[in-house]
Amino acid sequence: MLQSLIIGFGRAGKGLHHHCLRKAYQLGSHADLFNPHVGVVDPKFAEIGSSQPNVTSFSHMDEVQGFEPANTVVHICTPPELHTNALLEVVQRGYRMIIMEKPLTTTEKELEVIRDIQNIYRCEILVVANWLSSSLTRSIHALIKSGIYGSLRFITAEQNKSRLSRTLANPSHHNAFDVEIPHLVALALLLGGKNAQVVQSEVRDMRIGEHVIPNMGMATLTLHQDDGLVSRLSSNLATPIRKRRIQLNFDSHVVFGYYPSAQDDSHSWLEICDGNGHVIEEKILYDDPLSAVFIEYYQYFLGVGEKPVSDLDFNSRVVTTISQAKRKCGLLTPEAALSDDNLAYSMANMG
Repeated sequence: MLQSLIIGFGRAGKGLHHHCLRKAYQLGSHADLFNPHVGVVDPKFAEIGSSQPNVTSFSHMDEVQGFEPANTVVHICTPPELHTNALLEVVQRGYRMIIMEKPLTTTEKELEVIRDIQNIYRCEILVVANWLSSSLTRSIHALIKSGIYGSLRFITAEQNKSRLSRTLANPSHHNAFDVEIPHLVALALLLGGKNAQVVQSEVRDMRIGEHVIPNMGMATLTLHQDDGLVSRLSSNLATPIRKRRIQLNFDSHVVFGYYPSAQDDSHSWLEICDGNGHVIEEKILYDDPLSAVFIEYYQYFLGVGEKPVSDLDFNSRVVTTISQAKRKCGLLTPEAALSDDNLAYSMANMG
């Protein structure tokens, strides 16, 4: 059984990680993985989570007691620009089992610093990638590998949901490539191969009446992958319709997948059509991807499960692919990575 220490108790830490840890613990078959008592490090905990049961809060890492590095998994749920310093804080205190909220980072410079931290401290960094642990993704991946429908020619994936209110209230994200696109790029790299070249990308503003939030409305990119595969990925954050959908075009068949569209939805849909557009198979699958992520990751850390796909090397491909897309549409000219001051701070405090 492993303990959990969550760094940052905002939307990701409280609403996703803590929620799914509790949910996974309550699944009788996996109760032996998770200690129900969770630690939280957040200076604002008294404002956002004081009523949480089985939670011990600390304002800073220096205050943490009762969570020994040898049997504690650290969940880093800070904003992406704080990931590097949060990672340094925990590894310098001996923690080696790390789960990072996506995106791992939004810049290639910071990616290099994170790589150096992993090499120096020999920590294990896994990144949350919900859709890689989805039962729908497993079914689709099995279809691709079976070759039953011939070669995969096109992937079209979209993850759309309204973020109007959240963007107005908390402008922590600077562009739409850093919100849902990391999930889609990870999915495309898993299904279509990690050798991907961005050939087209676009980002649009979010417009709410007279308010214009630059680059936060929509992001799209097109990848050329192995064996001539083309993947088109898009995320609309200024839409009234919530959708998490993937379409795969084979030689003579089309596969449609619909992922759970909300936190209270635990089912996905798989539909297979022949060359004439007739449905030949339809399945409804139980699907709880985020809980499945933590079960897989904790099993691996305990030494009873295989290494998950979403490690640092895999997410390095995700980061560099998204950086290509940002440059392609003029969002990085030159790359607006970590400031030199922050980068110097990270490097100076690494030893």
